[in-house]
Amino acid sequence: MENEKPTWPRTALFMVGVVVLTGLIVALGLSHVLSGAAMVIAVFVWSMVFVAYVYFGSARIKQCRPGPAMQRYRRRLSITMIIYTVTLLGSVMLLKHGGLTGPLLWLVAVAPAIPILGVLGIIGLYLKEEPDEFERAVSVEAMLWGLATVLAVSTVWGFLSNAEVVPAPPAFLVFPLFCAAWGASQPLIRRRYQ
Repeated sequence: MENEKPTWPRTALFMVGVVVLTGLIVALGLSHVLSGAAMVIAVFVWSMVFVAYVYFGSARIKQCRPGPAMQRYRRRLSITMIIYTVTLLGSVMLLKHGGLTGPLLWLVAVAPAIPILGVLGIIGLYLKEEPDEFERAVSVEAMLWGLATVLAVSTVWGFLSNAEVVPAPPAFLVFPLFCAAWGASQPLIRRRYQ
């Protein structure tokens, strides 16, 4: 079991990479350097780089190969996130320039949520398929930390929004916030057992 625990230098380096890549896309979006098709292409390229970085980088955190359940989870998740990226970019472009109305507007607007619902199913499959009780326990505890983070941020932001101190919270950021807190809490949970 000792050789399965993450090493802190690798974990820290991986997390720095995630923060830098995330900062890069936020800076690109806020700078308005690119627009239209160039921005869509830049976001798509960034998304593929980010998925590849997380896919290969997260595997390097551990000193051993991930088990079969984790390999299946990572493969399913990567494919679903690529589908999500393509769906999101297509949806944004159609909503912006498509002049859609009626049921087609609703369908295009909700389309990016469908792969996210698939991710929830993939997470459930992983928990069902993972034979290692320690790995399941770490994942479940990390999910609870992710949920606690979402609830805390949503509650505080909601009350600030009710007082008109800040704008209404963007609901589409709930799932990314959950995932970020879930991922960031896992190394901290594992550290307790080292």
